[in-house]
Amino acid sequence: MQRIPWIDPLRGVAAGLVLVSHVAYWSGGSSIDGVGRLLARGDVGVAVFFAVSAYLLTRGASAGTAPTRHYWRKRAARILPAYLVALTAVVVVTLAVEPGAVGVRSALSHLTLLQGYAGESFRGFTQAWSITTEVTFYALVPLICRWLRGCRRDGRSPLPVLMFVAVAGLVVQTLAASSGRANLGAVSTSVIGHAAWFAVGVAAGWVFTADPTTGGSGRRARMGLAVREASPSALLGWAGVTYVAVATPLGGPIHLETPTHGQALVKELAYALIAALLLGAAVRASEDETWPTRAEAQALLSGAGDVSYGLFLWHVLVLQVLFATLHLTLFHAPFALVLIVTLVVSLALARLSWRVVEAPAIRWAHRSPRG
Repeated sequence: MQRIPWIDPLRGVAAGLVLVSHVAYWSGGSSIDGVGRLLARGDVGVAVFFAVSAYLLTRGASAGTAPTRHYWRKRAARILPAYLVALTAVVVVTLAVEPGAVGVRSALSHLTLLQGYAGESFRGFTQAWSITTEVTFYALVPLICRWLRGCRRDGRSPLPVLMFVAVAGLVVQTLAASSGRANLGAVSTSVIGHAAWFAVGVAAGWVFTADPTTGGSGRRARMGLAVREASPSALLGWAGVTYVAVATPLGGPIHLETPTHGQALVKELAYALIAALLLGAAVRASEDETWPTRAEAQALLSGAGDVSYGLFLWHVLVLQVLFATLHLTLFHAPFALVLIVTLVVSLALARLSWRVVEAPAIRWAHRSPRG
């Protein structure tokens, strides 16, 4: 299908937001008066990643095409090589800094991508739970695509079902996140717990790819058309307003305290809305002739999409090494210094990962197998 130019920059923004949130946590920047809560809410980048993945992997089915024969080959090539390289570095650093933190259970859970379910994490790889969630969604994509093609063939809209899935996910997340029970942590970070984030991506694939009037009531058809014709600037503006709103106490605590039911619901719903608005803005900007072309966008953001995965994988390890080598105190470090060094080093590692590991693996996966 046709490439969406502004999706790559959006991936870069998502990775940058996650990096900022972790720097704010480690350095104590999240406690800065006025801006601390805004910095901490950068973890919304994970919701954006999930929504973008759902959109890209299912929009073809909304247009009536099936996943390629080599779906799993391509997914594995995109995720595994860079992940395994980063994991190796994490284990080496962990053995050097805190050897007792590397056990058989933690190593095996990360090798099998099950760390999100096992509740295992390394200090320099705490963000890796999302890889478990993402890969679980990959397993569901063929089924989702078959269902979407059936909806298109039968003239039914999938939006009511997607709304039900999103609401169910919000309920699960609200109950799990606000329970304070460690054994429910895997539920709150799972595909079920974050179903709303994936659902908005699948819905966007339908709204922007299929005929919005297919199988829908007059009201749903008008809503679909309104979204497809929305101004990218307006969508970005509403995303910004929602971001500021969820950064208030309404969105709950910014550290590891247990939120109330209402706070957990507001945060999960707001993150889904922000992801949907940013994704919609990226798609609409790619269609709007008044916005920069792909070449201009790539020049502006220096191939942010290419380095987004590597940036996501490496930045927490960079933080761990930085704090260890400079003997910085957790929660009491200079935010600006930590941010600049972490960003520069992580970008360098991400660029190296893209050129040496990710791009060659992607090229290999897209070659037609012989025989």
